[in-house]
Amino acid sequence: MSCDDPGGRRVLIFDEGMPRPRLDDPDTLPFWAACREHRLVVQQCANCGTYRFAPVPLCYRCRSWDTDWVESAGRGRVYTWTVTHRVIQPATASARPYNTAVIELDDCGGALITSNVLDIDNDRLRPDLAVEVIWDEVAEDLTLPRFRPVAESDRKKANNAH
Repeated sequence: MSCDDPGGRRVLIFDEGMPRPRLDDPDTLPFWAACREHRLVVQQCANCGTYRFAPVPLCYRCRSWDTDWVESAGRGRVYTWTVTHRVIQPATASARPYNTAVIELDDCGGALITSNVLDIDNDRLRPDLAVEVIWDEVAEDLTLPRFRPVAESDRKKANNAH
């Protein structure tokens, strides 16, 4: 698995044997379709407005089945993270140590998305680190959102633009 960096290089994340998510689940299909278009979308209850991620069929707040999809700007902050040093799945062996981070989006009600933060040493991760989405073209039919740090000055510019 690899990700394009701004310089156009490919960056290895996990080996090809990494298990894939189900792309045919009707509850997550709009999310995966948007990812292939490099758009980060979050479910929102059409009845009460509650944002939810990961996508599920029923609103946990009001029990409505009615769902909208809202596009996120893809910026947020590191809420929490862990660094994995041991091989849990064979496809992760070459990536060790790697981080798994929970990102709190700046929009979409602060929805929490689990991903990885790239382009930073794991020991430099910190709470509230400003990040932005980048896209990992795993396969023709699978694109995953990953994140990378953004300079604080870039974050302020983006926030002032909204």
